[in-house]
Amino acid sequence: MKNPWMSAWLSAANSAAATARGQIMAETSKTQTRMLQDWQRAWTDAWFAMWFPGRRR
Repeated sequence: MKNPWMSAWLSAANSAAATARGQIMAETSKTQTRMLQDWQRAWTDAWFAMWFPGRRR
């Protein structure tokens, strides 16, 4: 015999876990994008400083 209370509790827990997972994935994506942009900016600035020592970007 199925337990309706257990089913409802598991359904709510699954919904909460899916919401948390979505928020974590969104934050991870933002962080990765920000890190990539910082990395690109650092390398670009380093190369420009080497090629054009007196100029700032």
